Amino acid sequence: MIKSDPVEYQKPVLLVGGGDVNWPLLSSLVNKGLPVVAADGGANKLAEHGIDPQLIVGDLDSLDAGIGEENASRLLEISGQDNTDFEKTLSATEAPLYLAFGFLGRRFDHSLAALHSLIKYRGQKKIVLIDQVDMIWLPDPVETFKIDLPLGTRFSVYPLEPVSFQMSEGLQYPLDGLSLKQGTAIGTSNRVTGETVRIALKKGQTGAWAVIIPAEFVRLFIL
Repeated sequence: MIKSDPVEYQKPVLLVGGGDVNWPLLSSLVNKGLPVVAADGGANKLAEHGIDPQLIVGDLDSLDAGIGEENASRLLEISGQDNTDFEKTLSATEAPLYLAFGFLGRRFDHSLAALHSLIKYRGQKKIVLIDQVDMIWLPDPVETFKIDLPLGTRFSVYPLEPVSFQMSEGLQYPLDGLSLKQGTAIGTSNRVTGETVRIALKKGQTGAWAVIIPAEFVRLFIL
């Protein structure tokens, strides 16, 4: 397949890579009718679980030959080593939301590359990385963030870039007035203590920060 314009999807897309995949959660989302797009060798894993992707994107160096032949009309080969297969998949598609499985775990360098991609596409594409336990995403670059979660839910804030907070509500350990920076201070292993978590950044703050919560709450993104 030769495609110059991005492939457009109206629904959230399930992106699948070659790392560790939360199969029970992925299967439940496939059953909801969400489209599946594989990043290169992610198609091998999907085949093992009987899931057919609508599209397979990447340099295809990790794709099993037989699976490639069976899905010849669904292949979108993008060569080059300047970006990852994850990024190739993101650039080749347009969707309101990407739920990305198989890009965390297994190899730590791949996990770091996935976090790099979150920053690279921040403000352009809404991406949620999901592993066996957790989900991680970057809130939109706005001054106030809020989310409704059950009391006691584990809630972590991690600064990918330096960022300063004005206040927070609904957390056991408030972020009021805190400046977070890797190597200095982070906000992991907090707990939800109110029905709504609210976090406000100090005026003018643009640093990228991640929210990490249990993967089961991915349902909040697809209601």
